[in-house]
Amino acid sequence: MRRPFRFAGAAVLLAAAVLATACTGDGETSPGADASWALEGLAAVPAGLPLQGSVDAPPAKGTAKILGIAKVQEVDVVLAVRNDICEVSFLTAPPTGETPTVRGFVGSQRPSGSVHSDTHQEFPGNVLAGEYTQASAQIPPFTFVAVGCSERAMAVRIEGAGASVEAGSRAGDSLRVWRDGQDMVLTVGNPEGIHRPEPGPTS
Repeated sequence: MRRPFRFAGAAVLLAAAVLATACTGDGETSPGADASWALEGLAAVPAGLPLQGSVDAPPAKGTAKILGIAKVQEVDVVLAVRNDICEVSFLTAPPTGETPTVRGFVGSQRPSGSVHSDTHQEFPGNVLAGEYTQASAQIPPFTFVAVGCSERAMAVRIEGAGASVEAGSRAGDSLRVWRDGQDMVLTVGNPEGIHRPEPGPTS
């Protein structure tokens, strides 16, 4: 049905791996500190020490700004930005107060001016407006995970996510969740940077 990006541009980015951009432009790096990043301007989710500590555990460098958290099949899916990278971490969801364990991690670089959404098909081009990068990985218990990163928003597609995000398990002012066929889509950021600014409720 889709998946043209799955293997051709897939980048498995687990904790010890070097972050890589799955779609490429002309070799330019991201704007970095020389330009403000709209995603960095969003309010952080007060995640609490156990979860924040897991996301920031070595080999991660620096403190991640957590923008959204959703629990999917007893896994905490954490959307964050750090060092000009959109990253999504998948953590176990132990009892309150215990430290979660990182199951997997996918990160995608902030886009440079040479990466355009019209060079790709479907996700993330059907979710994120404008320029973006993407990366993907297999993160059990899910079938497949992909993350897209743009200047104004980030999006995560989870294949094999089950029926829905668990009730009452979402945090983040801009976090939106909806189903797309058999997949779950999570986004954070400016609604103008997302092709579905007001998605319907999950089902």
